[in-house]
Amino acid sequence: MSGFFASLGRNLRELPTNLVRGLRPLPPHAQEPRVRMRRAFVYHLHPRTVSLRALSPLTTLGLGLVSAVLFACLCVSGALLMIYYVPSQAEAHGSMLDLQYAVTFGPFLRALHRWAAHGMVIVVALHLLRVVAQAGYRRRELNWLVGLGLLGSTLGLAFTGYLLPWDQRAYWAITVSANLADHVPILGAGAKSLLMGGAQVGQATLLRFYLLHVAVLPTGLLLLLALHLWRIRRDGGLAGAARTGQAAEQIPAWPHLVLREGILALVILAGFCLLATLVDAPLGALPDLHHPDNPEKAPWYFLWLQEMVSYSAPVGGVLYPGLLLGLLGAIPFLDREDGAVGRWFGPHRVRAAAALSFAVALAGLAGLEALYMSAPGAQAGRGLSADLFNPATGMLVLAGLAFWLGGWLAGSTRAACLCAFVVLATGVVGFVLVGACRGPDWVFYWPWEAWPLGA
Repeated sequence: MSGFFASLGRNLRELPTNLVRGLRPLPPHAQEPRVRMRRAFVYHLHPRTVSLRALSPLTTLGLGLVSAVLFACLCVSGALLMIYYVPSQAEAHGSMLDLQYAVTFGPFLRALHRWAAHGMVIVVALHLLRVVAQAGYRRRELNWLVGLGLLGSTLGLAFTGYLLPWDQRAYWAITVSANLADHVPILGAGAKSLLMGGAQVGQATLLRFYLLHVAVLPTGLLLLLALHLWRIRRDGGLAGAARTGQAAEQIPAWPHLVLREGILALVILAGFCLLATLVDAPLGALPDLHHPDNPEKAPWYFLWLQEMVSYSAPVGGVLYPGLLLGLLGAIPFLDREDGAVGRWFGPHRVRAAAALSFAVALAGLAGLEALYMSAPGAQAGRGLSADLFNPATGMLVLAGLAFWLGGWLAGSTRAACLCAFVVLATGVVGFVLVGACRGPDWVFYWPWEAWPLGA
């Protein structure tokens, strides 16, 4: 117990120094800056040689490459859709109808763009989970923060693109999502007004979202992606040492790595093209500004926020997402352990603590939701009692307990951070699933239950 708290205290005391050192990484044999930049950038896409461990599909699951392939697919399909799309409140929906029914391969392009966007959100999130599970952020603090920026840019692209079809679902989904900003103190109202260009979704909103979607966010993501890849090569490739038997054996990147990447890219593209051929992208009617959908739901990747805000605005809109983002930003500076980097969930004691935290999080979330939904008047509560007694607050308490107990039992700050993250991430996924089951008037319905007639 004393070892964990001593380690945690030391890491907190050294946090300012670690921040400076982690965000200004230099190799021990620092060369003249221009030479260092030129040599590194030219070879930043691929090293000359790679280890056998880097070629194993179980090492990274190929998630980074899949994300890049989907982004390239979105850029190409999006550029083709731009030829026909008109970012005008009067013509946007009509141009989508033309794409769906009059333009050759229009339905395929729409579906490919939509499903690739959803796929990219999922894959980028899984990529982040993989890096956390393998402690791939260790001694790569700058690149970890760049990766968080890539996740934010991906969510921003998905969010801004959601409005562009200008149909009933898109209009009210963006309206609900924008209203979530009202629960963020100080900056929320200003950010909402700046993003929407007014008090409600309209022509100014559509134009802002279009500009962000086709120019600002893709450019930012491309720059971050280039920096991300460059830093991976500068940091020595994949995090973690090779396992026994794979120690120092290096093989040429060409053809071994390049061919594997090419095959995976072709498989991903073929899979999404097949999906786009079989499943059309939905397109509803023009938005009815006076009759919203019931229920009004945010896009699925923000549905966890809407579900938590329905419990408590301060907890769901500020505290829970703030602590999750804070933990993600701080984890490479709190975890200063070099052992077992690159191994799934680290040494045995860390794996055991993470598995126990996951089991407790699942059981706790199910129990908290059952109690909340069955308690008389709980969902109509207001004030301090509603903020304290709800599933989101319960998951925060579990995350705090997982941090301290996991770190104490495993004697590791990495275990503490990982256990807390496992609980919070389980809550995010669980709240998305619960929100997806909400029906009219935000009442919970199981997927096999029918909604009331007229809903």
